[in-house]
Amino acid sequence: MKIIKCLTDDGRCTYKKISEEAGVSEATVKNRIDKLQEEGIIKKFTVIMDYHKLGRAIKAFIGLRVQPAKLSSIVMDIEKNPDVHVLYRTSGDVDLLIEVIFEQMEDLNAFLERELALEGILGTVVTIVIGPYKRCPWTGL
Repeated sequence: MKIIKCLTDDGRCTYKKISEEAGVSEATVKNRIDKLQEEGIIKKFTVIMDYHKLGRAIKAFIGLRVQPAKLSSIVMDIEKNPDVHVLYRTSGDVDLLIEVIFEQMEDLNAFLERELALEGILGTVVTIVIGPYKRCPWTGL
């Protein structure tokens, strides 16, 4: 777990630094990381961006109630949009949960009016994020 913690904190952490933290050799660190990748535990190394610094300060979660027969086609349409960062199938009051990030409120409004005018969407619930208390350690979102 020390290896994973080091990589979660800094995906560019060197084998040398990880070996010092974990108390094992660099070769052991490399072998364990290779094995974690082979087993699919580590899926990929990626970059976490600060969307505010990129001018994208409006984050929202959008819940959708959809007709079951239209679910697949709605998912295929929505997942193509580059402003959609996460798309989940959910249980409860909504069937899908979308996480989006925009520059301005007008962009969010345009997304709601244009992109979510799909046949089979029965209703939406929009929640705008005011600020984070804790972020996901893997995505930074």
